[in-house]
Amino acid sequence: MGQTLKVTGIQMGTYTGDYDSNMEMAVKTLDKAVNDFKPDIVCFSEVMTGPYFGCTYNDKYFGFAEPVPGKTTKILGEAARKHGIYVIGTVFEKAGKKYYSSAFVMDPTGKLITNYRKIHIGKSGDRKLHPTDEVYYFSPGNRDFPIFEVKGIKVGLLICFDRSFPESFRVLMLKGAQVVFAPVATFGARKDAFWDELKVRGMENHIFIVAVNKAGDEICEGEENMRHHFGRSCIIDPGGELIASLEDEPFGILTGTVDMSVMDLWRTIIDWRPVRRPRFYKIITKSL
Repeated sequence: MGQTLKVTGIQMGTYTGDYDSNMEMAVKTLDKAVNDFKPDIVCFSEVMTGPYFGCTYNDKYFGFAEPVPGKTTKILGEAARKHGIYVIGTVFEKAGKKYYSSAFVMDPTGKLITNYRKIHIGKSGDRKLHPTDEVYYFSPGNRDFPIFEVKGIKVGLLICFDRSFPESFRVLMLKGAQVVFAPVATFGARKDAFWDELKVRGMENHIFIVAVNKAGDEICEGEENMRHHFGRSCIIDPGGELIASLEDEPFGILTGTVDMSVMDLWRTIIDWRPVRRPRFYKIITKSL
């Protein structure tokens, strides 16, 4: 056994209808996860404080936005301090005149140590197949992918659509990330590919990935049909294997232990890092 980290994801369920009851359920689930599994770090789904609204156009949802630090960092900071753990929370962030999908990290003393704003903002070209337009609400983040340490292990962070860009994981790996957390709020057409995409990202970088989606049915104004968040929160190992997963249980608890000796083993078998030829990749950094 190498260095290990006990990780937990809380798969947020259908929005309860108001902020206070929703956060009460989130903290209650966190308390249960800590009591049952004793994790070192807990991660929630994307936009954990409200419904996922990127499927409709309604300015009332801007009223869900809050600053960082703010009320949600305070609640999760208190929970982190109470249990002596790291907590990754998420908010619809308002900063000046801009709005972001953001993920923040509270340390075991309850201190805010990083706040990351999602870099890649999705908009579907066919709203009948996949009704998503996050551009209406979110500005793209302008901060680098963060790295922080938990028990000497380097942890990276990205959000939802960022997972679909190989560059996101490659940058985090090159910055030293051994475990990458990905809060997610996804549904619809890409359900069957969700695990496969993450397995490839884990394998091609030899890192652990902890992806935490929402789960259950929600409906936004203007939608004809109920939207179902398919859950499927998961832990992927550095060989691209699924080592723990959920299906679509609202407020489900994902848990597992990540062992750095598994990463070391895979990098002994084949290590991509020294074989890379960056001078041939320059086109990747150019906008189309």
